Amino acid sequence: MDLKYTMKHIYNSKIILLLVLVSFNSVAQEVMFTASAPPVVEVGENFRLTYSLNVRTSDIKLPDIVDFQFVAGPSTSRSSSIQIINGQRTENQSITFTYTLRATQTGSFTIEAATANVGSDQYQSNSVEIVVVSDSRGRSSVPGPQVPGSATRPADINGEDLFVRIMFDKREVYQGEALVATIKLFSKLDITGIENVRFPSFSGFFQQDIDIPPLRSLDREVIDGVIYGTGLLRQVILFPQRSGEISIEPFEMDALVRQRTPRRGSMFDDFFGGIETRRIRVESPRHTVKVKPLPAGRPPGFNGAVGDFSLNVDYDPKELTVNEAVNLKVIVNGRGNLQLLGKPEVEFPSGFEVYDPNVRNNIRNSEKGQEGSITWEYLVIPRSGGDFVISPVEFTYFNPLTATYRTLNSEDISLLVNQGEGDGSRGFSGVAREDLRIVGSDIRFIKTSGAILTRIGADPFSAFRFYLWFIIPLVIFIALIIIHRKTIRDKADSSLVKTRRASRMVRRRLKNAGRYLKENNHQQFFEEMLKAQWDYLSDKLLIPVSELNREKARATLLEKQVPEKDSSRLIEIIDECEFARYAPRSQATGMDRIYEDTIQIITSVEQKIRQ
Repeated sequence: MDLKYTMKHIYNSKIILLLVLVSFNSVAQEVMFTASAPPVVEVGENFRLTYSLNVRTSDIKLPDIVDFQFVAGPSTSRSSSIQIINGQRTENQSITFTYTLRATQTGSFTIEAATANVGSDQYQSNSVEIVVVSDSRGRSSVPGPQVPGSATRPADINGEDLFVRIMFDKREVYQGEALVATIKLFSKLDITGIENVRFPSFSGFFQQDIDIPPLRSLDREVIDGVIYGTGLLRQVILFPQRSGEISIEPFEMDALVRQRTPRRGSMFDDFFGGIETRRIRVESPRHTVKVKPLPAGRPPGFNGAVGDFSLNVDYDPKELTVNEAVNLKVIVNGRGNLQLLGKPEVEFPSGFEVYDPNVRNNIRNSEKGQEGSITWEYLVIPRSGGDFVISPVEFTYFNPLTATYRTLNSEDISLLVNQGEGDGSRGFSGVAREDLRIVGSDIRFIKTSGAILTRIGADPFSAFRFYLWFIIPLVIFIALIIIHRKTIRDKADSSLVKTRRASRMVRRRLKNAGRYLKENNHQQFFEEMLKAQWDYLSDKLLIPVSELNREKARATLLEKQVPEKDSSRLIEIIDECEFARYAPRSQATGMDRIYEDTIQIITSVEQKIRQ
């Protein structure tokens, strides 16, 4: 009985302790009191001022608001939730007070902090800054992004209501220097969709896209005192591959605009007017980027690196024995054209067996450009003992900020290679271990198979087989010479090499695209399809990538007797892929059709050009 009473007492104590801890956690909860409002409004526009508190309170005290007119409020909403995870109880509460205000004059205003009483404590919210601009159209509200019924009438639409721009962070760069291009939409209208998007090809540039979220709604932004709904359509890092003035094609798209269409003949027409969706073609201006050539006096080790970089060389172990492996890493870190860097040269001693390096990229694309690191990891096996010193690794780059070339040098790489006891490689410097295995197999054993016997006194020169052993090598030698000369001629013909490579590479890329299609990886599928199409056209039509565009590709296909429908369809597929690559997944349809049409058209082009 005493034991039962004791266990019950312990159980009740645990419950009381748990309730005390839960009560303590509720009291000790951090209080969050925040205020929010739109950063920009127009004169005469109604907007919401919202205060949120994560604990219960009966009321809040507002600051003196004299710059805005009160319209309604407060409207109060409450919410609460309880979670119990692994016996731990968590309770979340929130209360929101919403006020409707109206802007009455232009300028920059600050709404000071509000106060709230929670128990015996008092808390303050943050202050809110609001910019009020004039109403350029004389209306009581400004159409924000994705707000139905707020568009202007058809007759009022002009170039200031809806436009797109290609903006560059630089207009003058060195060859190989990165610049960021941003394609941005500006609108005062109610846009419900975007179709028939045609991005610039950026011919003459190596381009790398910056990941941006899909465009689902427009953000408010003040441009020259006017509020616009703005949205990013694409951001790309461009690396010019040649000097001179490079022209950028305009960006084009169709915007679907929703507008109110009033009916005539009644005093209620403006209230009961209908809604229609119009298609408006929008095109950005054409731009030109000035690309300066790299200065003269390039160092011998310069391989085209442009930016700001650092060099680090690491290797492990520092001491080893013969035929043991050492890992040597050459790391280039910094910001610039990282994906176009050439491999730094490392001069290894003749007694080392070196494998091709494993290349690892850790590259990030952002508004600041391309930054990160590239690592070349060598696997090196010394085949003889000794104390070796590998010459410092050099890396040369051009810094566009200082307009100078700079050469980075690592420290000397010292390796102590011990001979090792009983190592069969002693005395065979520069010979691979696989070759050493045959050293002990040079003993001729007695033949046990049948042998060809020749009668004593017979003339071996009279046998036909004797002369055949001279004729066959001679014929083989002549054939090899002919094949070798033909191979040299074919390699010298760059156009033939490119056309053959085009067919081989497009099959490989289409195979990869087919794999992404099965995996339903829509982003990788369209990227691989675009690479397959553009690389195929460049190599097959012998057009450099810097000069390749849609018009030139279509004209060259027609010159090579490719039917008009095939050449036009191929360009259409390229446009569809470029749009689908940046469209939301829900709009990227027809992957099977695009894949099959591409194979069919490229097969047709192959047949026509071979003829």
